[in-house]
Amino acid sequence: MGKEAAAIIFLFLSFYSLEIFVAAAATSPLNSSTDEHSLLAIKSHIITYDPNNILASNWSLGTDFCTWIGVTCSRKHLRVTWLDLSNMGLQGTIAKEIGNLSFLRMLVLANNKLSGTIPSSVGDLRKLELLDLSSNRLSGGVPLSLGQLSNLKYLYLSFSSLDGTVFEDHFAKLEKLSWLSLNSIKFKVKLDWVPPFQLEQLALISCDIGGQFPQWVRTQKELMILTMENCSISDTLSNFLNNFQNLTALYLPNNHIQGPLPKNISQMLPFLESFILDQNRINESLPDSLCEMKSLEFMDFSRNHLSGNLPGCLGNLHNLISMKLSFNEISGGVPNSIDGASSLQWLLLNNNSLTGKLPFSMKNCTKLIVLDIGDNMIAGDLPKWIGNYMLDLRVLILRNNNFSGLIPFEVCQLPKLQILDIANNNLTGGIPDCVGNLSSMVVNPESHDDPFYYDLDGPLETFTEVLKGQEREYSYKISRYVVNLDVSNNNLVGKIPWELTRLSGLIGLNLSHNHLVGKIPERIGDMKSMESLDLSNNNLSGTIPSGLSDLSSISHLNLSHNNLSGQIPIGRQLQTLENPSIYEGNPQLCGAPLPKKCEEASMVPSITNNHVAANEGDDIIDDKVLFSGVIICGFATGFWGVIGVLFFNKRWREAYFEFAEEKISRLFGG
Repeated sequence: MGKEAAAIIFLFLSFYSLEIFVAAAATSPLNSSTDEHSLLAIKSHIITYDPNNILASNWSLGTDFCTWIGVTCSRKHLRVTWLDLSNMGLQGTIAKEIGNLSFLRMLVLANNKLSGTIPSSVGDLRKLELLDLSSNRLSGGVPLSLGQLSNLKYLYLSFSSLDGTVFEDHFAKLEKLSWLSLNSIKFKVKLDWVPPFQLEQLALISCDIGGQFPQWVRTQKELMILTMENCSISDTLSNFLNNFQNLTALYLPNNHIQGPLPKNISQMLPFLESFILDQNRINESLPDSLCEMKSLEFMDFSRNHLSGNLPGCLGNLHNLISMKLSFNEISGGVPNSIDGASSLQWLLLNNNSLTGKLPFSMKNCTKLIVLDIGDNMIAGDLPKWIGNYMLDLRVLILRNNNFSGLIPFEVCQLPKLQILDIANNNLTGGIPDCVGNLSSMVVNPESHDDPFYYDLDGPLETFTEVLKGQEREYSYKISRYVVNLDVSNNNLVGKIPWELTRLSGLIGLNLSHNHLVGKIPERIGDMKSMESLDLSNNNLSGTIPSGLSDLSSISHLNLSHNNLSGQIPIGRQLQTLENPSIYEGNPQLCGAPLPKKCEEASMVPSITNNHVAANEGDDIIDDKVLFSGVIICGFATGFWGVIGVLFFNKRWREAYFEFAEEKISRLFGG
């Protein structure tokens, strides 16, 4: 009886399942074969350019489409639920058949080169939860049909060429929307519009939102990350920041935001970690309440109109990693309390009106990677403690200040330093020989393997540096390629140390406008990475080393206004530098590109690098050779004097060997 009951139940379930299957087949024309055809249609549109041949070789009828690269299917229905073709370098358009993937929950096509418009059929993907089409070349507007995606939580359409206008209907049913990212879109909504969603993250880049902080954004009380960049906002912060207690990151760069920072800023944004307001019109001084933002890690108020002194309480920001206050009107000195901000890795105070000396307490900021206090009025000696304590420094910029005294030898102890810029000060003395010990300037910069170059949690960090005579902005991602030494416009004297030529990783070297004498080091041709070399306005003499023609990357050269003589070296790269002004002010120079031709007597072949090793240290090595020669001659004279007497005088020879035999017998007890 038990077996019969089991059989009946089995038959019932079988017929029931069959009925469901037939009903489903009758009511829904879409099935797994539809997914396969849709994927092949997508492939045919994208195959315009497939640099890694992924779709062409992997997406084929001979294999199960659920195993295709970028495709994920559900276990139960074997339908496509996830399509991820991001970061493949694909070119082409998005096929309208994509709307037939009715089970699709995640669609990620980011970081490709897709063009054309977003097909309206995307609005048919009613199960879709994530749509990421960012960083492509898509154009046109946002389809109105996207407003019907009631399950959508994450919408990323930024960093493309989309334009057009969005209305309230574009968001009609997006009740679950949590993250929204758009760029170059114009918002045309009612002033009192209240969206159906509560966002956690909002990013609007180069959007037209009306010139003021939008009222609808103020309704988003759950926001944790808010970005409104380059949106022409002319509002003040005090009327906007009252409703965002949960914010951890606020990015409002490149707008026209005006007025001071609210005095109660720490109460408005108690959990803020990133506070980015660069390139606005914020004025007055930094409020003391800023020091109460204990969670703050990244602060960028550069390129504003801030004035007054730095708050003495900045040392209370123990978690601060990056502080950028450059290009403002801040005065006074660097506060002694700065040592409390011991987590600092980036400190940029350049282009202000700071005075006084760098405080000794600053030595406790031992994690600093980038220190830029250039273009201020800081005075005193270059601090020795920088070389003793800040051993992680990669960028040290102190240009355009009032520093005086010698270049301290301690600077040579910075093993990771790639950029040293102390130009336009009042430094005296010579360039220390130990400069050749700056090991990060010796290696090829492309060989660095360090997380610093690839990842730093938080916003993109940048700094400015003068290279090839121009001020340029560099991000940390490309700073691995920048190796620069600039001591120009000081009062330095003496010779260029030959040890400097060890720095084969240098891209830029500027020693101009000093009082340097002697010859250009013969081995300057070993500095193979050199792109910019400026030795102008010194008192250098002698010929230009032929090794200069070995600098195959040189594109900026200035040797003008020295006392150089002889023929200008000939080399493939040097021949591209046709401006005669780079050699002017050296009346004894001749040869192209100067109009003065060389006489035959002056066309003496230069010593090649293979023959200059003994002379590389100039007078120092000459002295060593002379000393060694005297020792060798003295030894030879004494040695052959004794041997000669023994050889020609038999009586002396017999006495010598008798004496030696007696001493040996005593030594061994014989």
